[in-house]
Amino acid sequence: MTLKNHRLRVVLSDEIRPPDSNYHLLVAFRFGKTLDPDFNPAVVDTRLATLSGKAMYECWWVAEPVAHKCHGEIRIAECADYAVMIQDTSESAQDELVTRTRAAYLDLFDALRSTRHRHVVKIWNYIGAINEGDGDNERYRKFSTGRAMAFAEFDIPNTAAPAATGIGTPNGSGLLTITLTSRHAPAFVENPRQISAFQYPRVYGPSSPKFARGATVVSSNHTLQLLSGTAAIVGHESLHAHNTQLQLDETLRNISALSESLSILDGGGVFRVYLKNAADKELVVEKIQTRLQTGKAQVMFLQGDICRRELMIEIDGARVQ
Repeated sequence: MTLKNHRLRVVLSDEIRPPDSNYHLLVAFRFGKTLDPDFNPAVVDTRLATLSGKAMYECWWVAEPVAHKCHGEIRIAECADYAVMIQDTSESAQDELVTRTRAAYLDLFDALRSTRHRHVVKIWNYIGAINEGDGDNERYRKFSTGRAMAFAEFDIPNTAAPAATGIGTPNGSGLLTITLTSRHAPAFVENPRQISAFQYPRVYGPSSPKFARGATVVSSNHTLQLLSGTAAIVGHESLHAHNTQLQLDETLRNISALSESLSILDGGGVFRVYLKNAADKELVVEKIQTRLQTGKAQVMFLQGDICRRELMIEIDGARVQ
């Protein structure tokens, strides 16, 4: 089999369609309200709407068999290099989020032990009503507290915190996590323009966020680079509050600052642009197309709240080479 057929491929599509018969679906992130006619354990509904109005899938294909199983309520898909764990946690009350997040992450780390892929590379966190509540009662701060508790209970040091994205979904959506793990130890990267998220001062909540700015996994036949959710934060402060255009410029500077260790802008990547206000798409699309859609990159625009309420835009992405 050729090198091409061994490679992981990440593509955007309006349907789940393999590149050719050699490829198998590891995970498909579904964006938009179209429901699949048949249940597929590899498909996860993100609860996020596309700004095009059309349902889209971000599909991760591998040229090797994929095995599916469950660990409790967590769905797991495994191939030779990776495992993906999908965990959907409902809620019944605002004050339960710390406890539920802690329990969800403890279940996640326990499920990790049932796989052949013990290295956590990236976690996508989709959190219902992420900005609801004031001060330390804000839901994102409660989520961060619950996550930090689980990290502490499993003795996971800050330097082992994976890449991550945290985006708000509609009220009542609960907590959805999609976790990518690997048998290969990832290299985590930080941004020289930002302090590490796990070093944020107390002003951002009782527990600092636990994530790295990006990650790289090197396999025998490909390299995967993953960008964490990136916004207009310099040092630890949000810049250009509520100004989408200026925040986009700052966000792109932050992504560029990672270029020495994470060459995700070199072409061929897949990017998700999360906008708090759908009407802002026209303000940013031309600049994003110029900066991100070079080298055959694919870009998708989604509506979602950002982890700080003054932030209007966030970008994450993946690149395989």
